[in-house]
This record gives sequence, structure tokens and C-alpha cells, in this order.
Amino acid sequence: MPIAKHRSLPLAVALTLVAGAFASTAGAGETLRLLARAPHDLVAAQLRAPKAAQLDTANLDRTPVALSWPIDSTQALDASPRAHVAESREYWIDASEGDLQRGVPLALSAPGAVVRLSPHGGDAGAAIAAADVELRVDGRRLDNATAIRSAADVDALRAAGMDVPQGSTVLRLADGVAAGTVDLAVPTARGRYLVHVFEPNSPLVLALAAERDGIAGGDTLRFRAMLQGAVALDRLGGLVSAPDGATQPLDFVRQRDGSYVASVTPDVAHAGGHGLWEVHAFGVASGRPAVPRDAKTAFAVSLPVARLDGSVSRDGGAGVVLGIGVEARVASRYGVSAVLYGTGEDGALHPAAIAQAAAWLEAGHGSLELHYDTAASALRAPWELRDLRLVNQADMSLQERRERALALR
Repeated sequence: MPIAKHRSLPLAVALTLVAGAFASTAGAGETLRLLARAPHDLVAAQLRAPKAAQLDTANLDRTPVALSWPIDSTQALDASPRAHVAESREYWIDASEGDLQRGVPLALSAPGAVVRLSPHGGDAGAAIAAADVELRVDGRRLDNATAIRSAADVDALRAAGMDVPQGSTVLRLADGVAAGTVDLAVPTARGRYLVHVFEPNSPLVLALAAERDGIAGGDTLRFRAMLQGAVALDRLGGLVSAPDGATQPLDFVRQRDGSYVASVTPDVAHAGGHGLWEVHAFGVASGRPAVPRDAKTAFAVSLPVARLDGSVSRDGGAGVVLGIGVEARVASRYGVSAVLYGTGEDGALHPAAIAQAAAWLEAGHGSLELHYDTAASALRAPWELRDLRLVNQADMSLQERRERALALR
């Protein structure tokens, strides 16, 4: 998940361990409210209670901690979430031993395709050697010596740093194997195999992106897919998978610009825990041959058990000390972080410091305090709080994120 990159100044780190609980202590300060949320901010509409064993908080440290450090004010930071755009020149085929023995048709759009065969379950006894492979075009068998440019077994692949299943074999087809349909046959095949076709030289690229990099459970997320190249998609389907293996279908609808859009509300029963969700889009490009394309990308779905309640208390003492109000549905250890911006001599806002705080909060309303030491900073008021994040440290899920959170005088 993209996050803003922060560069700290040399030896300019202030770390404060707080022995007492983080209470809301406005003192002689003032009470403020967070700015209105922006459309792309992550804010849970509804808090939910986790099911039994869905959220493990038993072994969490309950010692409060706070830290802050100044950062280079000339550094350009971007707190806007940037969703990853996956680009695919590949597809997968699930083939039985009978399929491979008869021959599996591979639709190719460019020379130089890379084909990987992997036995399901990593069955080493079902490994396929390059010499076992037969390539045919229009029923005519090609000479492997000229049709296969290179081959590698599982040992060579792993030595090169590829994490592939046991028994895998990769073939690089020669440039003389032109675009079209090539039948891949393995008379000695035994069991089920995954055939992966990657076309590094293909002009056909399926781009897939989520509308945002993460959502709160119960919210809806949109995906957009577009085929780049000379032809359009005949059809496009999809599947959303949770980290625990649960799946949901994804229905793409063609748009006027030729792209496809789908929406899904991930089942909140599978939210929470560690790991990302995955969306898998699979389609077929029109033309002869009809070339398949599969694309995958990932996104986060948090179990929304806490959110910022909108209240902020500012201590009237030195520096900028802010008590960030938190509403929690369940007791857990929560963390909050934000970047403080200050006004420079040019009248513009520049990053001044980062602060983080974490503590155990009971269910109900509490607060976490962010401490900024601004005495040594060349920046001054007005201040602004940006990239404000609330995290549940039981599963490190992002509960809330606001690009612009608070304006301070």
C-alpha cells in the first residue's frame, strides 16, 4: 500500500516513552474539530464488532509510547493514496493430464513467448522435461531444436531467484514461432498442471486498477480494466479473493470508452487479519487468434472497529500537542500518526515533523496524543496536520486516513 516517504534529518530524532495512560488533557488549550473528509479519505461509515477469534488482542503490549522527529522542509510529500495499476501480458490455463496429452492450444500475439508448466501441488514426480514437450502448428509438429530457444528446470529457476512450485519447467519459444495458435502437447503428462503464458513482446496489455488501495469493511470498491493494443476485449470476468480463501464473483460492465468497470462490496465476515485481498480479471481479446489476458492486483480491507471521532484537544503549552479523539468499538492497542506542516518565509506550507503515538484504549471514547517540538523549526503558524492515520495494532489494519486533517493557528 503506497505511503508517503519521509526523510529525517541526521541525529534529529526525539523519542518520548510515556509512562501514564494517554488521556484527553486539554488543560488551558482549546478544543478543535477535524476538517471535513475528502472523497478519497478512508473513513468507516459504521463500526463493527469482530467475531470470536477474528481479532487477537491478548498479547498486545499496553505500554503507551509517543515519538516525533523533524523532517526536511524542502521534501515534497504526497499523502494522496495511489492505487497500483497492474499491467499484464500473460494468462493462465488449468490443464488436466488428458488436456496436455491431446494438446492445449496457446493463442500467441507475438514471437518470443515464455511458457511455464507447473504440476498442481508441486508434485515432483509429475515434472515435465523440455524433451517431453511437443509443439504443433496446424497439426504439424515443430522441431524442438529450432522452436524452443531455451529451457530451465526448477533447480535453475530457483537458482535465478524465482519462487516456483516443485516440478516446474519454463520454455522460451524461439522468435521463429510466429503469432497464431500453437498446440502444446505432453504425452507423458500425469496429474493436473498450471500452464502460464507470458508474452514479453506483445502489444496486448490488460491494465487493471482498484479505485483506491484500501477500504473499510462494508464499503464498496470499484475496479477498472482496459485493454491496450490494437483490438478490444470480447468479454471480461473477474473474481475477488480474501486472504482466508473466500471468493466473490466480479461482474465487469463495458463503458463507452472501451474500458470495463466492476464494483464489489467485500464480505466483511472475511475482513481483518493479516494479508491483502486480491482481484483477478480474465478476458479474451477479439481477433484471430483470440488471445486471453489475466491481470491481478491487491487491495486492503480493514475490519472497522475504531475511527476518529472528529474531536481534537490542543494543549496550551510549548510546541504543538494534540489529543486526537478516537471512538473504539473494541478494546485494543491503537496507533495514530500524522505529518505537521508549517508556514515558511514564502508563505507556503512545508512539512515540519512527523509524530506517532500508540496506546491501549478501552471500548468507547478515548484519545491519543501527538507531540511536535516546533521550537527549533524555522517554520511557524499557521500549521496544518496532514496524512493523519489511525491503525489497529492487533492486525495493523488501517482504520482511518485523512489527507488534510486539521488547520491550526
